Formats: sequence, structure tokens, C-alpha cells
Amino acid sequence: MSGGIAPGNAVFWLNAVHIFVDGLFDSVPVLLSFMIVSFGAGEKDAGVIVSLATMAGTLAGLSTKFFSRKCGFAGTLACIVLLYAVGFFANTFSRDLLFSGTLFIVAMVGQGLFHNLAFAWLALHTQRASLGKVMGDFTAIGDIGRIPIASFAGFAAAYTIAGMPGWRFVCLLYGAAGLCLAGYLFLKAARSGWANASPRASEGTEQRRFPSFALLRKRHVLLSASANVLDAFSGDQVFLFLPFLLFAKGFDPKVIGGFALAFTVGCFVGKMACGRMVGAFGTRRVFVASKLIMAALLVIAVAAQELSVIIGASVLLGIVTKGTVPVLQTIVVEDVEATDGYEDIFSINTFFRGATNIITPLLFGWISSLFSVECSYVLMAVFSIAAVGPVFLMRKTPVR
Repeated sequence: MSGGIAPGNAVFWLNAVHIFVDGLFDSVPVLLSFMIVSFGAGEKDAGVIVSLATMAGTLAGLSTKFFSRKCGFAGTLACIVLLYAVGFFANTFSRDLLFSGTLFIVAMVGQGLFHNLAFAWLALHTQRASLGKVMGDFTAIGDIGRIPIASFAGFAAAYTIAGMPGWRFVCLLYGAAGLCLAGYLFLKAARSGWANASPRASEGTEQRRFPSFALLRKRHVLLSASANVLDAFSGDQVFLFLPFLLFAKGFDPKVIGGFALAFTVGCFVGKMACGRMVGAFGTRRVFVASKLIMAALLVIAVAAQELSVIIGASVLLGIVTKGTVPVLQTIVVEDVEATDGYEDIFSINTFFRGATNIITPLLFGWISSLFSVECSYVLMAVFSIAAVGPVFLMRKTPVR
């Protein structure tokens, strides 16, 4: 059993919650832009809120094992959804940005918890030969929520609905939906007595609630964490700085939407395609090829002046940028024999990647302001090449 959910239905609920939380996660910056106008605040306030939320989610991810041991699979999913639900629902009645920002930080704490729980559960219940495909499909499914849920939030927030500003209506709607979903999951969990859904600790091993960073002494764990950090440096801010690259080349701002769509489509395709290629070529080959292709595409995006070339590069960048995510999640555990260590390893990797993503917007923003946005993209290409190093150094030996 999976904490009140039969194994066959667990995949359905995992994907359903994934669609919901990723959609709400991407809705936060959209809604913040309207709140800033409503409350008379500044853009820098939105940046502070998102950075603090990222930090909170990164730290909360370290408690994945505690929640999964305490609440089980369904119970932990319910807690994650409840955080989002409370954050959004209470924002319906917000009167200032400080209150709204605090609530959104609370909501986004669930993001770090969710992906660690999900990746550990999938790794435990999937045969190694198909893990890459399963991880690829799972990460792509999140985009199904990101596009319509965040898009509706942006559309509805621009209007007055039921006598209230659109952003308040969106918070009310998403918050109420979250409360209903969380309530149902809590009932499923309670019926099973909050059964343990996470990998059981092996007999004789220490029962810890939080991951031990002593795991970094193990070669595979240290190298996979290093690959995650370098991958984040090279790819996680490509989309953020793409509009500035286009502005620097003198393109009309109206084309930004087309580039955003091209990149998003590429991300969706890349997650599914790279995950499937793992079965045919192996994780290491797919990751190394993706990072080298990414480095070349980043250089092409900097050097190209023709619109068609840059659009093509954007689609391909989306494929290789996000296509490495499921590949890395497979690499993280493919040589790990002890299933009770999955949550710890995913938590540590997520922590380091999250910490990197707190630094990189500031780093590349500073470089772009001081030098040029092209310099930022060239540096991303260097990090992309560097990311293959830890993977090359990995040995095909089981980690106990």
C-alpha cells in the first residue's frame, strides 16, 4: 500500500498533484505582478518574495523523510497541497504585499517536498531499465499544469470578476480547489492509519528523520550532487535571460511570446525524449551529449542574428535544457542499492540545486548588467561543458 492509496492509483494521484502544484507554482509570479500594481509596490519586492520562497522550499525539501515517515504517501501529498491551498485561499483577503508574500512563501514550501517525495517513490516502484522513461514522462506531466493553470491566472487577473479584482478571484478559486483536493487526500491517508509509504529502512540501520550530509563522502552521491549544481548553473536561467538577449539583438518585444512558446514546447518534448533515450543509450551518454549540444546551442544563440536561427535554437535549447532533468534524477539513484536511502539522496541533490538557483539569477544578472547578457550565455555554455566532468568520473559500482 502507498499510505492509503493503492499502488495502481498512486501514480494517478502523484501526477494529479504534480499538475496542480506546478501550475500553482508558476502562477505565483504572474499573480504577484498584479498584486504589486494593486498595492503600489515595486518590482524588486516580487524578486525578494520569489527568492525567499525558493530558499524556503529548498530548506523544506530536507524534511521529506520526516513527513513521509510521519504521514505516509497520501498524507504527505495532502500536506503539500494544503500548504498551497492555504497560501492561495488566504491571499483572497490580503490587504498588503507583506501579507501576500508571506502566504506565497508558505505555499511554495510544498514544492521542495513534493519533488523529493515523488522522485523517491518512482525510483522505488520502477524497474531500473524503465526508470529514465518514467522520470521523463513524470517531469513532462508537470508542464501540463504549468501552461493552462498559469495562463488562466494571467488572463483572469486582468479583469474584475464577481465584484473583486481578478487576482483575488484566482486565489479564491485555486485555494478552494486545493482545500478540496487536500481534504480528499487526508481522508485517504486517515483510512489507512497514516501508513508508512516511503521506503522502509533496512534492519539495523539508523532511523533518521532528516538526511545526513555525510552521504557526500560517498563518491557517487558527491558526483551526482556536483553534476546537479553545474547543470543548474548552465541551464536553469536560460529562459529567464532569453528576453534580454533578444532585446540586446534589437528584436521587437512582440516576438518574446513566440520565443517563450518555442522554448516551452522544447522543454516538454525534451523531458519525454531524453527520458526514453536513456533506455537505448544509457544515462551517462544521454546526459553528456545533451550538455555538449546545449553548450553549442548557447554559443549559436549568442552569435546568430537571424530570427529563424534563434527560434530554432530556442526550441532545441528547451529540449536539452530541461531534458537533462529526468536523466539526472535517474543517474542519482541508478547505482544505489539501499532503497531506504532514496529520499536522503534526492533531498540532498534538491538542496544543492535549489541553493544554486538562489545564486544564479543574481550572478547572471550582475554579469549582464556589468558586461553584457551575451557574456552570461557564454558562461552558461562553459558550465554546460563542465557538467559532464562529474558524470565521466562516475563508476559503475553499487552504492550501499
